[in-house]
Amino acid sequence: MDRWVKSENIKIHYLESGDYDRSLTPLVYVPGALNFAEQSTDLLGKLKLRKCITMSLRGRGKSDAPKRGYSFNDHVKDLHAVISDSKVKNYCLMAYSMGVPYAIKFASEQPNIKGLIICDYPAKYPLIPETWSDRILSRGYLNEERKHVVTGIQTESSHIDLYSELSLIKVPVLIIKGGTDGSLLKGMEIEKYKNNLKDINVIEIANSGHELWEPDINKFHQIITDYLRKLDSSS
Repeated sequence: MDRWVKSENIKIHYLESGDYDRSLTPLVYVPGALNFAEQSTDLLGKLKLRKCITMSLRGRGKSDAPKRGYSFNDHVKDLHAVISDSKVKNYCLMAYSMGVPYAIKFASEQPNIKGLIICDYPAKYPLIPETWSDRILSRGYLNEERKHVVTGIQTESSHIDLYSELSLIKVPVLIIKGGTDGSLLKGMEIEKYKNNLKDINVIEIANSGHELWEPDINKFHQIITDYLRKLDSSS
């Protein structure tokens, strides 16, 4: 079902499953970089009767695209707005790629989460180089009226280390990383996770790069399902 919420006057779109088993741990998904809610429906649809929420942060999908306001903290506010509006409780938060830093910051401030799934990204927000926005814009798939979103994300970015926030997260954390050179989560960053998290399990998908669902989406889905079932049984 389509849902809408205001995040400081910015209209944010999110999707929420309408038919679910209340005894199962809900899953809230934060997409990466320029991804939007509808792109994750195939994966989340495999979770069947589990309540799932996925969102389009500002400038993505059907959400508003303001001329400015694309800092790290602005995106975290969007996540807060969606969670508050949905009234979801005792849920697992899952984030992919550049959605991971937003989720870590949020999880460090929220006692109501039950678990956290981190997908192939370190616990830091990057100072994004101009070459990133140039590369995205050169691909030509963005509508003219959304090009400022890419530029805004890049120009308003700043390096933010979030490893100190990890020590505030008390719930079980699952980290899924790719096993090829395409992975964005390297060995040194994994060690930092292990040194700062109290309850952590790291699973590497040997044949995957950053896109963990390639080449085997069923394997990726099974890893997530197994973790969620453990959370179900811990309630």
